[in-house]
Amino acid sequence: MSADIRGDAADRNGGDLSPGEHLRAEIERLSLDQVAVSNATGVSRQSINNIVNGRQPISRAMAAKLGRLTGHSSDYWLRASFPQPRPVSAAGGRPETAPAEGRPFGVGVLVNHQIVRAVKNGVIGIDPFEAENVQLASMDLTLDDFIVTNDGEKVDASGERDFVLKPGRTANVGTREWLEFPRDYIGRVGAMAALAKRGIMTSHGLQIEPGFKGNLHFCVFNASGQNFRLHGGMPVISLEIMPLSVTPAPDERAGRHAGEAGGRNDVGSVFGERGVCGRLIRDAIRGDAKVDIVADGAKATIPELDIEIFDVSADAALDNAVQGALEGLSALREQPSAAREDREKYAAFFGGIAERLYLSGDQVRQALACLGHSVESADTLIAALRGGGEALLPLPAKTARVTMRHLARRLREDPLDLILLLAGPRRPSEEK
Repeated sequence: MSADIRGDAADRNGGDLSPGEHLRAEIERLSLDQVAVSNATGVSRQSINNIVNGRQPISRAMAAKLGRLTGHSSDYWLRASFPQPRPVSAAGGRPETAPAEGRPFGVGVLVNHQIVRAVKNGVIGIDPFEAENVQLASMDLTLDDFIVTNDGEKVDASGERDFVLKPGRTANVGTREWLEFPRDYIGRVGAMAALAKRGIMTSHGLQIEPGFKGNLHFCVFNASGQNFRLHGGMPVISLEIMPLSVTPAPDERAGRHAGEAGGRNDVGSVFGERGVCGRLIRDAIRGDAKVDIVADGAKATIPELDIEIFDVSADAALDNAVQGALEGLSALREQPSAAREDREKYAAFFGGIAERLYLSGDQVRQALACLGHSVESADTLIAALRGGGEALLPLPAKTARVTMRHLARRLREDPLDLILLLAGPRRPSEEK
């Protein structure tokens, strides 16, 4: 909220703001003008001007419209006065008990223009972000390119390909979008009405906890009597975003809760701290693993690498299988004298990942930053290429997608070495 506007009003009214003064500050906070508020609420421009200048009170109907626009409730706008936000503490921090109206988006479900601005300003991370998927008070998330069947088979549904979900069958899917929530925001996900009307149901956790980072993973069930085709990029689930009134107090359970919305363990413990590309690589390895529930826990296997891990839970077994695959690749790259059969099966497995793992333009930039390269423009000078020398690397546009193999070729790296550089065999606890 504008400190200048509030300060001037406070001086005139003994510290409290009139409804019109508070509305003027809210309009500025939302980067709107009176014409935009008039269009959004369906109220005349003159009525908005009268309210702002104290010539007209806020009616109950107008309070409901302002509530939908600003994220505050109707009752909030029916107050006779609005208190001045508490001053910043001497230590420079804002007290946790500061009133909710000081928050950038108020408290309530974000509407379309607020979602766009929250992503643009970096408050909420959604990658990739497509504005056409933003609805009036939610955002449609889209299906990832790969679908896992009940039998553990991973099916590519990208491009012109699709996956036929038969009646009475389920499939394990994920979102193409990578989400990142700050600790004072939560999300709620639900089925899309267009799919529900066709008998396609989604099974997922209701709430995305504060601090969540990752893709959402859930099950899709065909409750209809007809085949339904799934394909990468189709809208599949609806997301609502809500600011909390205050930031939750630190809690030892926060890390565990951060990944539960996606059906994962703590994202940090699964993927390490090597950035988005490292997480994508580890996620791709997890997708190739198969999990079976056994008497004393779970068994994760990667048949192509002859890896078989037993542990107390499916998540723990999967994590250790991913770790074993990366450690095995690292050991083979460091031992040229290793058995030819072992080298070939690891080369085939990780070569396949490099071939089908696509990176967006932003992810390519993050990969280069992880490797220590400066990315300052559309073309960046890479000075530490394998074999010496320099090269000008044209970076892909933000919406472009390139494979890990293509990036490795441009960097003159072996794709398997690039995978190790970005994902690494070390556990997060060993990261420096």
